[in-house]
Amino acid sequence: MKLYLSALCCMILGIRGWSQPSCRSTEYRREQLNAYPALVQAVASIEAFTANQLKNRPVIVSGGGGSGVTAVPIITIPVVVHIIYQTESENISDAQVRSQIEVLNQDYLKRNPDTAEIPAYYRGLAANCGFRFGLAQLDTNGAATTGIVRRQTDVAAFSINDGIKFTASGGDDGWDRDRYLNIWVGNLTGGILGYSSIVGGPKATDGVVVLYTAFGTMGTATAPFNRGRTTTHEIGHWLNMIHTWGDDSCGNDEVADTPPQEGPDYGEPNGIILSCGNEPYGNLYQDYMDFTDDIGMHLFTYGQRDRMRALFAPGGFRYPLLSSTVPVAIPDSSVGPDIPAGAITVFPNPAVSTVTIKLADESSIGGLMEVYDQLGRLVLTMRITSVELQLDVSSWSAGVYFLRVSGAKVPVAGKLVKI
Repeated sequence: MKLYLSALCCMILGIRGWSQPSCRSTEYRREQLNAYPALVQAVASIEAFTANQLKNRPVIVSGGGGSGVTAVPIITIPVVVHIIYQTESENISDAQVRSQIEVLNQDYLKRNPDTAEIPAYYRGLAANCGFRFGLAQLDTNGAATTGIVRRQTDVAAFSINDGIKFTASGGDDGWDRDRYLNIWVGNLTGGILGYSSIVGGPKATDGVVVLYTAFGTMGTATAPFNRGRTTTHEIGHWLNMIHTWGDDSCGNDEVADTPPQEGPDYGEPNGIILSCGNEPYGNLYQDYMDFTDDIGMHLFTYGQRDRMRALFAPGGFRYPLLSSTVPVAIPDSSVGPDIPAGAITVFPNPAVSTVTIKLADESSIGGLMEVYDQLGRLVLTMRITSVELQLDVSSWSAGVYFLRVSGAKVPVAGKLVKI
């Protein structure tokens, strides 16, 4: 109920910002909660689950080397992009789609070059959230796909009523949210840059919607929303992020390390903007969950990272995605070989008792095999003496585990599902 009232207050207080293009996730949230009262309890339950996970979260140490990049297990999310177009200009290119995936991987892995623009007093807050995105290579029927679906429509522009998400209303039906992240791209009405489904909402509408001129970094992408940050922002909502001002005047975004602020920041702010007693450094307007132009967005905080990743704990709303076996194409060489294909083979997988771990080559011998659970807790460390290892997992709790070899010439990793 607290979240519902906060969303309602945001709609009253935030109307002044609707005259310019913006995220409409809060407006969408309010309408959904009004239309479907059962969602109020679902949202409250997820919030209670998240609070409990954060209370008991493990401490994840820095990756060392002075890089400031935190060593969290990588969670790979298969993506399907539904392009809904009426005119040819709205039918964006594959290259434009790939440019957006590249931005997501940079932003969520803290590999975006513009972290250098974060003021020194806030630079230590910038976190590697450990999410990686790739275009799905298999559809829901197991057929090959590029992860891009194109659908011509008679609808000139869509609103936040979810019409873009259904073939019957001129859009395109979503794919299974437990295996894919759905992104719908099309023409939107009334200054809508994008919006996200509610965490806890129905399967059929799960995903994010983005204006075709605010998607990616080329083609139709138009300044000041031409650096892919609208999609970064909306996926933040999809991962349970709240706007930095807490969707209320000096509200609560449920993240401890983001300073309070009176409301959204717009355009390209600079210097220190004080509000809500957030001295000495003021609003964190460089955060992806504020409303600034793309050029000014640079980071998620560690608290935001932990809140997002809590969804993937056992019993969490996004936990089923960890078991998705959909192969992905990642069109960004800068992401690096976090989980190179074939680096580690685990069989049987899923496993019940004993598994065989096979490494691609001998370069990992002498290194350490580290196993982490989905919350980043180190479960096991063992010295690698052969390219083939046996591992007894019979006593492990059911869930997804991440395998990583440290000390190898090339970093390698893999995934194991225990049932």
